[in-house]
Amino acid sequence: MTPASLDEGLRAAFAKAEAREPIHRAAAGFVPMESRAVFMAWVALLEELRECVFELSDPRVTAVKSGWWAEELDGVARGAARHPLTRALVRSGGPWGGVGGALLAVASDDAPAADLEGAITALRPLAEALVRVEAHLFGAEANIEAPARSLAVHWLRLRLERGLEASDRGRVPLVMFARHGLRRDQLAGTEADALRRDWAMQLHDALPAASPKGWAYPRLIGLHTDRRALRCAAEGRGPSRGITTGFLEVWQAWRCARNAALRAHPPATHTT
Repeated sequence: MTPASLDEGLRAAFAKAEAREPIHRAAAGFVPMESRAVFMAWVALLEELRECVFELSDPRVTAVKSGWWAEELDGVARGAARHPLTRALVRSGGPWGGVGGALLAVASDDAPAADLEGAITALRPLAEALVRVEAHLFGAEANIEAPARSLAVHWLRLRLERGLEASDRGRVPLVMFARHGLRRDQLAGTEADALRRDWAMQLHDALPAASPKGWAYPRLIGLHTDRRALRCAAEGRGPSRGITTGFLEVWQAWRCARNAALRAHPPATHTT
């Protein structure tokens, strides 16, 4: 399988995910060619589901799109697929049953959590369902608790970066507003700078301090990017930019690949 043989929809979806997290371009280069379509499709699917659940501004659109994706994921559990991403994944099998229901449950619940653990717990049904599939796709260890927690923190990190003015107020828990003496509608203002740094540090500290062995490759990539981004946010600075960033991403992707579980897949075929 060559890059030219990949489904056009798969390539476009992966490009969208890569634009959000540029390290995915480097990471794909360390995946064996016969497994690359599965890696790209999974990364892109996580991007689509995250956007659908957390980033659509109109709750009615969220309900429609999450309903469509839930139906599609239930179809994968039965061996059927319509979307380019699920078509690339369905042949690999996996415990897809229940993923659609977990997606709907999380998409319909944006009530503020009381604290860090409450914020993570609210996301765990979907995180655990997806990590089970991920473990199957990439041959990762059966224990899903720590990787699922990491995925939930990943979503909370992205809500902190892009959800400050949304109705869920970035899913920042109520205890943070009480601690800093602020209202939820002040989250995006300069008066909440210390609150946002404090929350970023809490999220950073909720992640493993080192890269665990045996995790799926996408989860290790996510863990690396989350630690770096949250550390920058906790220090009140943006992510690093510049010519050295690309080399750093290649090096970090290689380091993650050394520790990762990465199952070989047969060459993918795509239908139109």
